Amino acid sequence: MYKLLTHQWKEKIRSSFWQKNIILNIVLGILGLYLILNFIAVSFFADKILLDVFKDCDVIESFTRLLFYYLLFDLIARFFFQQLPTISIQPYLTLPIKKNTLIHYPIIKSVFSFFNLLAILLILPFFIKNIYLTQSFQFSLLWIVTVLSLIAGNNFLNFSLKKYFSRQALISLLFLSFVGLLIYLDIAKIISISEYFSAAIFYLVNTTTFIFVPALFAVISYYWAYTILKNNAYIEDSQKLTIKKSNGFSFLNNYGEIGQLIGVELKMILRNKRPRSLLYISGLFVLYGFMFYKNENLDNYIILSLSGLLLPAMFSTNYGQFLFSWESSFFDSYLTNKISHFNYIKSKHIFFSISSSIGFLLVLPYALISSKIAFINAAFLLYNIGISSIIMMFFCTFNTSYIDLGKSQFMNYQGTGITQFLVILPIIGIPLLIYFLHKILGILPYYYYSIAVIGLIGIALNKHMLEMVESRFMKRRYKMAVGFRKK
Repeated sequence: MYKLLTHQWKEKIRSSFWQKNIILNIVLGILGLYLILNFIAVSFFADKILLDVFKDCDVIESFTRLLFYYLLFDLIARFFFQQLPTISIQPYLTLPIKKNTLIHYPIIKSVFSFFNLLAILLILPFFIKNIYLTQSFQFSLLWIVTVLSLIAGNNFLNFSLKKYFSRQALISLLFLSFVGLLIYLDIAKIISISEYFSAAIFYLVNTTTFIFVPALFAVISYYWAYTILKNNAYIEDSQKLTIKKSNGFSFLNNYGEIGQLIGVELKMILRNKRPRSLLYISGLFVLYGFMFYKNENLDNYIILSLSGLLLPAMFSTNYGQFLFSWESSFFDSYLTNKISHFNYIKSKHIFFSISSSIGFLLVLPYALISSKIAFINAAFLLYNIGISSIIMMFFCTFNTSYIDLGKSQFMNYQGTGITQFLVILPIIGIPLLIYFLHKILGILPYYYYSIAVIGLIGIALNKHMLEMVESRFMKRRYKMAVGFRKK
């Protein structure tokens, strides 16, 4: 088992991706360290934060009650974002290694996941400061064992949830809705589930008779995950011939070559894990509007500009950053087939415009808070279609990194390079520059109108701008193809 874990560690550190992207590694390392320090700080000062929010509360009881929310969000985050290491056992299936060892390996490997690290960082400093140093040894030991057992149970349960729910969008939505309902019932105090949860934890800790229950939850979750992996571990089982109904995009064929290319794009997104998970994540980010569109922010030009620029175009912006790289595994087919390069570029622009428009409709209900939100988002929709999309497509002709479509989106930086960081500068920088110019000239009330007009000018000059992108694409296409072949 130890050798298997060391093999995977060597595979990671020897990957050409980490060796080529030194600057990106430094940036990611700094961001990771910043995130870790934030979690430690929140945990260490959690007692003071809780006393400020809940006056004269029992700190340990309040923290335990909030663990109910953390465990629910942790389960959702794992379901959508955690990449399980199940595929890593396939190279060993033909070697003289016991099958049981291979089955246990990916489950044990998942214990060292990023989610478990964050959980420990969020709980351990609070535990040492407020429980271990103030409570009895028995209480401290049983409390931390109970909490860690629940987190471990979440980790192992994720194997089973992904197996049964991940390929069925309706069941995933029902699962998400059920978790949301539990949170709503607790917040609305219809059923105070978090209080029952906290009371149950304290009962288990103070009554040693039933302390085995959380550990039993972790053991059952582990055994369930083990059973699922064991039943699906054979290579021949994963390569059975199946007949699936084709996605209903045949109507796009009526729109000629451009429609067919858009259809290919849609099928690629829905049939592959990484772009599909990006679609789900972007849908969840729509809820960020509740954080942006508060009464105190409705007169803040910067916040409304950033939310109008990014929120409706969350998917199209994140997806657009890796344009062309998404097709890296079959990019050569576009070069060898008789496909109009202009139509190829134009299909991507139309897809960007449609996805941005759908995003605009999804955030339109925020106009119930204030009608100006709809106007601002409409102005930035025009800007995104006319300007942002062209800038993004131009920069993406510099993408040369291969992307494995079958991997998860979370903590996956494959295909990420300096281009993805540079493209953000003009997209956000241009509206900010326009804002400061209007502020200096004293015509700030006309700022959003100017954004809309610039977007309309970009739409009017759309053909010329796409020809410029096509020209750049024609010069770069063979260099892109060479880069995409380096897996």
